[in-house]
Amino acid sequence: MNTDVLVIGAGPVGLHTAKCLAECGYEVRLLEKKPEAAKQVCCTGIISTECASKYGFDGKYIQNYFSEASVYSPGGQKLLLKRDTPQAIMLDRASFLAKLLQQAINCGVRTSFGFQANSIEYIENGLRITTKEGQSFTAKAVVLAAGYNTALSRATGLGEINNFAYGLQAEVDTSIPSNLSLFTGKAISQGYFGWLSSINDCTAKMGLLTRKNPFECWSALHNTLYKQGLITAKHINYVCRPVPIGNLSASFGDRVLAVGDFAGQLKPTTGGGIYFGLLCADLAVSCLDKNIKTNKLSKANLAEYEKNWKSLIGSELYIGRLLSRAYTGIDDRLLEQIFKKCATSGMIEKMAAKSHLRFDWHGKAFGHLLKNPFDLVRS
Repeated sequence: MNTDVLVIGAGPVGLHTAKCLAECGYEVRLLEKKPEAAKQVCCTGIISTECASKYGFDGKYIQNYFSEASVYSPGGQKLLLKRDTPQAIMLDRASFLAKLLQQAINCGVRTSFGFQANSIEYIENGLRITTKEGQSFTAKAVVLAAGYNTALSRATGLGEINNFAYGLQAEVDTSIPSNLSLFTGKAISQGYFGWLSSINDCTAKMGLLTRKNPFECWSALHNTLYKQGLITAKHINYVCRPVPIGNLSASFGDRVLAVGDFAGQLKPTTGGGIYFGLLCADLAVSCLDKNIKTNKLSKANLAEYEKNWKSLIGSELYIGRLLSRAYTGIDDRLLEQIFKKCATSGMIEKMAAKSHLRFDWHGKAFGHLLKNPFDLVRS
């Protein structure tokens, strides 16, 4: 074998997985199709303070802190979500990735950038991965952390995620600091929302997540922000990427585990995948560490990984998808009524006062909202 474990994908989850496996004493190689660590990415980099604390993300890589968010209805009604202390931070994603990469290298991870995995085949006591560029790597086990990738998931027999949303983002100049603002309505997003999140007083990240019509939605968001004077550019170049909706039929196979966006381990309501992906990566590392030593890497031996991650976040994913589908079915007129009811009832302030309602774990928050759904509709 060339290596003990081959990790495919050099995003946050792949880098973290590779580093942790190397810390366990294994020979690890990281394979990434891009020629270097990503510098321009389609991700706000917003994570909870809970995530930052757990994984030790320090101030050097933090662009902003958020203790409040303004949410706008299609007609411009505003709801303010606010707490006394920061609930989320914005990472400088490029610097953050560079830090994770250096940590992985320091732990002994070997890197191969500019190589795209093209096929995977089983050999005696391992796997052979052939790249589009003609290179070949062998490993005892493979971790798939390559983002949304149907070709690679099919090649490993894990099925594929057929549904995806579009994520679009750009860094823009702004003349009016906006902290964190979210924009709703069918014109701006089908099923999700748009955002403008300040990096500093002069620049911000502008983006949206939508199930369909990404270019039309981008134009609508741009026009909204431009007319309000929040952004100054008439034309903006942006990055677009697919965001999976749903999970693979299986996140494990013989000598193979899937983590992060590749497996669909992200929040259905926001498309955020860093925290859930890191949590699942820890479980993947634990599972491999248990089984590589004895070379018990069959599908049956690795099944515990999926059982464990579904126990941890499965209910959140299920509830989040139900509510995401329900939100998709709400038209703009009803959404205006819901905003009005929330504003007059004090519901948002009451929810903000409940300390057990947390940034990443939406099940309890949505359960609280759904106690009186008919009151919202009747209003």
